[in-house]
Amino acid sequence: MTAADEPQGGGQVPEVGVLVVDVRRDRVGEVMASTGGRLSLRPPSGGREWEAFACDVRPMTASDELRVKVTEVNDRSSREWGTA
Repeated sequence: MTAADEPQGGGQVPEVGVLVVDVRRDRVGEVMASTGGRLSLRPPSGGREWEAFACDVRPMTASDELRVKVTEVNDRSSREWGTA
């Protein structure tokens, strides 16, 4: 196993409702369900769910949280101005 193949999240399966970063897709998602090491993730502001392996997610950092908040503000602004 190479360093790139090692579990990113320490091998632990996050609980439902926790925000995590899918390192393979570079996306933040809320854990909606967990089955056999596979997670169903959904963007924090809503949208289509996707699947990720528990070993491919990591806990969010302060920087990740800021990125989510900026994205939500930008999305809201785009909707208000009708440019979405």
